[in-house]
Amino acid sequence: MSWLALAGVAAAVAVAAALVVWRERVRETARASVAFLYDVRGEIQKVTWPDKQQLRNATLVILAFVGIVALLIGALDIVLQWLVVTLPGRLS
Repeated sequence: MSWLALAGVAAAVAVAAALVVWRERVRETARASVAFLYDVRGEIQKVTWPDKQQLRNATLVILAFVGIVALLIGALDIVLQWLVVTLPGRLS
């Protein structure tokens, strides 16, 4: 056998080995993905979802909090505007 034929056989063996390794990696990734999805499904089933009244109460609390923060930011804006713009104009 010539060295060219041996190189071709070696290349074919290397390609076949690479394909086997690649196929096993793909299978392992597929198994891991399926296991992950089963775990996600199990965790989703454990979640306790709020009822309509709890959802309404939580929404009202959030809206009240946003309103209070808006009022505080508005008041701070008015005070800082007075301190930075109006007060120096009166002092000069």
